[in-house]
Amino acid sequence: MRLFLVAVFLASGCSPGTDTPNITVFAAASLTDALHELIGRFELRQPEITVHTHIGPTSLLARQIQQGAPADLLMAASPDWINYLQEQNLTSGPGVTFAENTLVVIGTSATDTMTSLSELLTVERLAMADPAHVPAGIYGKEALQCAGIWDTLEPSVIPTLDVRAALTAVLSGATDVAIVYRSDAMLAPELRVLFQVPELCAPEINYVISGIRGTSSPEAVEAFMTFVTDSLQSDIWDRFGFNS
Repeated sequence: MRLFLVAVFLASGCSPGTDTPNITVFAAASLTDALHELIGRFELRQPEITVHTHIGPTSLLARQIQQGAPADLLMAASPDWINYLQEQNLTSGPGVTFAENTLVVIGTSATDTMTSLSELLTVERLAMADPAHVPAGIYGKEALQCAGIWDTLEPSVIPTLDVRAALTAVLSGATDVAIVYRSDAMLAPELRVLFQVPELCAPEINYVISGIRGTSSPEAVEAFMTFVTDSLQSDIWDRFGFNS
């Protein structure tokens, strides 16, 4: 299994082993677009450091790290998975929150107008990241439980690999609506936000970064963590729909 995970990691486009310091960032799928810009800005300021990325659902990334995948940092969509690695002595320090997010319900232009979670009981199919382990899905399940409709709605839920896949499910017509992060909804202008999960049932969504124990480039890791958590980068998070 470990050899398979490492092979998948290498196939994703990461290429450690050059003459410059290399760091590999494992990052939640919902960070993809903002992270691309963030890394570009970082490498302009720190041209001696090369940053590689491996993108996926936080839960899968944490398990890959636990099984030996070569990561230097994890940018997680939930502190729970940072804590999971910390409990196994796999992090180099505590996680640091760098951004927040909110949940929204999205549909197409043909979707009936909705304003509350209870109205989701009328849909035939609801896409959301897998609530068994993916942060976006867990957050969504918490919101639906808060509204008292999870048990009734669960048979209509279509679990997806990650939050981006839930977005794609609506775009492709595979489902009627989806629960996604606001940051993801902003990437699909052809869809519309039906409503934001009301504050009463809105879970606290924190993105957390932590270094991984055993990195060969601790100074580069520290430089990247400092950069990511610096308030000077808040414009990127705000522009991509996160809360800095």
